[in-house]
Amino acid sequence: MPREEFRYKTEFRVRFGETDLQGVVFNANYLLYVDTAQMDYLRDIGVPYSLMRGQGHDVVIAEAHLQFKSPARFDEIIDACARVSDIGNASFQMEFELYERESGRLVAAARTVYVIVQESTGEPIRVPPYLRRAVREFEGNGAIAPE
Repeated sequence: MPREEFRYKTEFRVRFGETDLQGVVFNANYLLYVDTAQMDYLRDIGVPYSLMRGQGHDVVIAEAHLQFKSPARFDEIIDACARVSDIGNASFQMEFELYERESGRLVAAARTVYVIVQESTGEPIRVPPYLRRAVREFEGNGAIAPE
């Protein structure tokens, strides 16, 4: 997807400790970047993790698909684009693209599925209305049912 189609973007700088002996970001750290972008996205659209926990809800990852496109290196600034692409009954899907800012090269692309659970039991629950509304309003996606 062209990066211009993402409504959300956050940024971070690659830290030395995230790289390996090859001088590039160690592969497992890309999932850390995706997780950070997911939490930033939710916070910035008005659904911080503390709100979810305060409602007795939690979010757990059920699936992650990651494609490595180009190595990221120490001290590069990465623009992480994110969007919720689908909301189901108890889950939502997100898409991410990570770009090195200076060159604009695509570093990685990811798709993840998160399940909303009752914090006390870990049992899946319907995606709450506050999350549906926030995503619908931010993404401008009228196909997302508000309730």
